[in-house]
Amino acid sequence: MPMYSSRRVLKTLYWLFFGGPTKRRRIRQECARIAASLFGDFPISEDHKLWREDKEFLAEYQRLSPDNPYSQDRKFVLRELARFTRDVPGCMAECGCYKGGSAYFMAKENPDVPLHLFDSFEGLSEPNNKDLHSREDHWLWERGSLVATEEEARKTLSGFDHVVFHKGWIPDRFPEVKDERFRLVHIDVDLYQPTLDSLEFFYPRMNSGGVIVLDDYGFTTCPGAYRATVEFTAKNLIYVLHLPTGQGIITPKSSRHA
Repeated sequence: MPMYSSRRVLKTLYWLFFGGPTKRRRIRQECARIAASLFGDFPISEDHKLWREDKEFLAEYQRLSPDNPYSQDRKFVLRELARFTRDVPGCMAECGCYKGGSAYFMAKENPDVPLHLFDSFEGLSEPNNKDLHSREDHWLWERGSLVATEEEARKTLSGFDHVVFHKGWIPDRFPEVKDERFRLVHIDVDLYQPTLDSLEFFYPRMNSGGVIVLDDYGFTTCPGAYRATVEFTAKNLIYVLHLPTGQGIITPKSSRHA
């Protein structure tokens, strides 16, 4: 990404001294872009988005994830998809619930259907060679990374009685829901094998109109999750909708051609 242009820097300074309220608001945005450009390819998107005025969502997110400002957009998308699939029959599921922040928004928006949560609560499983990358500025996952306790997740979700915990390594506990159908499935397991196992199990059990959300699909830090998705979707002739949030979206073929 090229350095921020001197012309826009000068325009920002001009607005600072001579601009009205509209221009002064824009200064905040321009300063963020200038700062981001100094460190490389860190784009700052457009201002004035309605979702940033959803104070209830932002307050809930802050309460659930006070030390993690980085996934607000992904949580908002997941919440909207939970609303979008309300009229689709079936349960919900999440693979990799961590401390329960994502599951909270799923559970809140669909209080009348079971939400099945699958997590080892021992962190990530052992990465394999498909989870490796050669990027010097990226970390490598290790067994036990991203660990959270079941007690932490249960505390986050203590207000919901339709949440079902399935503690164990993926896919060991999947047979317990083999006869269920699903409207919304959130896959957030970072690595190749659990992503592939989750897709192979849940995709055939999705109802028409349902959605699978792949939290890690568009992140270079999760090459295994991307590779598993590409392999699965190529084999089954499925299109992945790649969102700028880094999420990938899959819908059953029947729902796209109904």
